[in-house]
Amino acid sequence: MWSVVSGQWSITRAIEITFCVLLSQLACSIPNLESQQCSEARDSVKEFYSWYLGTDPEQRTKQPEVFKKYLFGSLLTNASGETDPFFNSATPPTTFKIGKCEMVDTTHTNIQVQLYWREGPKTDQKEVYADTVKNGDRWQIEKIENR
Repeated sequence: MWSVVSGQWSITRAIEITFCVLLSQLACSIPNLESQQCSEARDSVKEFYSWYLGTDPEQRTKQPEVFKKYLFGSLLTNASGETDPFFNSATPPTTFKIGKCEMVDTTHTNIQVQLYWREGPKTDQKEVYADTVKNGDRWQIEKIENR
């Protein structure tokens, strides 16, 4: 290692800093391989599930405009019964995560929603799939299904 006059950085340190700067620039330029449709549909499904899981069931019934914003077609009217249609379970999960997206065509996608139930040290996981459709300028959930 070469050291320059005291008070200045060594050449090794300068190389390290240059390498770090270049690496950070390369890391920031990694392209997103997901389609624009998947990104937009994923955001919409995530917003809905965040709202739905974080809102008390009694409060949800008082906010039909939110359902109309995120849901499409018959899914708006099929939300009754013992089993929650968005979780396919009688009990709500503790948390969720949005998984992979498959683009069917330019106006339809399938979004994986991973649901987690935590009870003490045990965690159960289940997956549902949100079929989404582009309706005007907004992506809406058309159907929830198990696969």
